[in-house]
Amino acid sequence: MTIASDHHSGLQQHRSRRGALLAAIILSFLASPAIASDSDRTVNYLVIDSKAAPFQIVQGGKSHGGIVSDLVDAIFEPSSYGVKHRVLPVNRLKQMARERQVRHWVTYDATQWATFEDVGTMIHEPLFSTHHVLLTCAPTIPDRISDVEALDGRRLVTLRHFEYPPIEAASQKGRLKQVAIDRYEAGIRLVELQRVDGFVEMKSRLQYHMTFRDRPPADCLRWIDLDEVIPDFDIYLAVDADWPPDFRDYVAQRIRELRDQGRIRDIRSSYLTEER
Repeated sequence: MTIASDHHSGLQQHRSRRGALLAAIILSFLASPAIASDSDRTVNYLVIDSKAAPFQIVQGGKSHGGIVSDLVDAIFEPSSYGVKHRVLPVNRLKQMARERQVRHWVTYDATQWATFEDVGTMIHEPLFSTHHVLLTCAPTIPDRISDVEALDGRRLVTLRHFEYPPIEAASQKGRLKQVAIDRYEAGIRLVELQRVDGFVEMKSRLQYHMTFRDRPPADCLRWIDLDEVIPDFDIYLAVDADWPPDFRDYVAQRIRELRDQGRIRDIRSSYLTEER
């Protein structure tokens, strides 16, 4: 064999080995679960940047606990899932979920709101129940409200971007006036100064903000149950539709375990004084 043929043969063998090595690297990369696995094991927990306390508490643009936030962390404590709290304005949060800008997310919802029903799935194990009240200083409002007609002609504070279907329906018909606010303190002060007839909101959220105010509550303030206008309903976790069934089953199982262990009750009572 000539030097030229030896060189040609060696060159072919080198190219063959290099091609085989390259193919092995490509196949190894394609088969490796590392990148996909890390992504698939990260739970993007969506947190509203304001007005959701004590369900979600945000300080300085960062998540700082809350009833739902603590429950989500507790659900994934014993698992290999990592939880990333993503704090967003409520409208941006909804947009990102709908436009698939964020995947593998978890947040809270209710069947009455159905905020994420077109892009997510509800975990049908309730976290806790809501109860709505009217916070008022108006002496002419009765202690019992049996229907929305009892609120005809009233000016009522509600949180902007939050949903109160019976109140909104009455407002659209001109039967009452909604006054949208962005901060709880602003709504409570309007009630205390009697510039509005009342503040419609979940009792747990109002109670939390009343507890941490810088000023004592006005003597005229009283709670009026609105359960005959806005029936009590349950809060659930909603998860991205891309999560597989075994993930949803795991979350439901953990909620049942936390309920049976009394953890859900303990977490709620750590934020709500009336439950201590």
